[in-house]
Amino acid sequence: MTDLTPTLMASLLGIGTGIFAVLSFIEKPVWRLMRTSRSPHVSDQEARAVHAILKRVIHLLPPTMFSAMSGVSVLMIVMLIQSGFSTPSLVLAIVFFVQLILIVSRLAKDIRGVDDVRSDGDVALVRDGLGALALLHHRGLLMTASTLILVWLHEAWLR
Repeated sequence: MTDLTPTLMASLLGIGTGIFAVLSFIEKPVWRLMRTSRSPHVSDQEARAVHAILKRVIHLLPPTMFSAMSGVSVLMIVMLIQSGFSTPSLVLAIVFFVQLILIVSRLAKDIRGVDDVRSDGDVALVRDGLGALALLHHRGLLMTASTLILVWLHEAWLR
């Protein structure tokens, strides 16, 4: 019997990467708001439309991502113990947990920045919240994809 920890971790990270990729593509028309929420290259109508889409999924995705990243966290700890805290395992765990902590530290604030604002309300608030949440989604995509790649490299290293 083989150890399923890396496979399960890769599966959960794949789900997370997929969710963040879809969110990033939904937000593509407003990516410029990540740098400056007052970008003239994003119309108010486009910002409101993307904002309204995110408001529809904002209560579905955080619990899904919480479950997936909690699962990865538990599996990461199992992997560390199984490997005897080997250097490759420690590097993998540090990359994942540092990025996860940075994302979680902003998560509630950035979600509220969209959830608490009406899409047809103050456009400055719509743009601010949208830019912050889009940036957080890009950070999440970086976290899940980079950790997924490191899981694959970790397994190759151990073979």
